[in-house]
Parts: sequence; structure tokens; C-alpha cells
Amino acid sequence: MDQQTLTINAVGHILLVDDEDDCNFVTRLVLKKAGFKGRITCYTAAEAALAHLRSGHDLPDIMFVDINMPAVNGFEFLATCESERLLPNEVTSVIMFSSSNRPSDLERALSFRSVIGYVEKALTVDSFERVLSDHAKARGL
Repeated sequence: MDQQTLTINAVGHILLVDDEDDCNFVTRLVLKKAGFKGRITCYTAAEAALAHLRSGHDLPDIMFVDINMPAVNGFEFLATCESERLLPNEVTSVIMFSSSNRPSDLERALSFRSVIGYVEKALTVDSFERVLSDHAKARGL
């Protein structure tokens, strides 16, 4: 088995935090096309994702967080997670996920201790494979 197959098999749960149902639908399709067979949980509001993390149960291996969301944006969500010490944790690799390619957004995203990468929408099989590689490095897989 190659490293990519080992890594994808080590990922059992992906959490999507994105207010756009269409984007979540496309992301699910791409993950399945890439061979992901684990669970995918979607939240269209940061508050719901925050409640999930606060429960301390069922932590995701990889979490995609959209930047531009109503009420609480991705940066505010991560700031809350880090201030409450929900992130970083030993399990979850956070990927900022946005249609923005502004250097300032990339720089701000990577300033969070929990963020290991930045992916422009829409997710592709190639960008997911890069996420898997970054996750494997971050988690020592």
C-alpha cells in the first residue's frame, strides 16, 4: 500500500464548516471520488460546529473551515476554538477553505496555531491529496 492509501485510511472523520450547502455537496462528491470512505459531518453555522467541538466527543481528523460565513466567520470561529483550548488538539488538522485568494487571508489563516493548510474552493482530488499529505506530516502518520 502506498503512503496516500495509508493516510486516507487513517482519516475516519472529516468535518465541514461552511454556510453554503452547494459547496458542502460538491466537497462530499470530491471526497468520495478521492476514495474517502469515512464519515463526513457538515455544519452550515460556526455555532453548531463549536457546540460539536465543545462536546469533546467525535473529534474530526480533518476540519475544513470556510472564511466567509454569516454571524461568525471562520477566523472568529478559530479564535474562539483556540481561546477555549479546543484547538489545536492531538487529533484535528484544520484547513482554511475559501473562495478568496487574497494574500492577507492566507497569511491570517496560517497565523492560527491549529491551521495546517489553506485550500481555495472548490476542493479537487489533487488539493485533497495535498491536505492528506499535510495531515500525515502534522500527525506523524
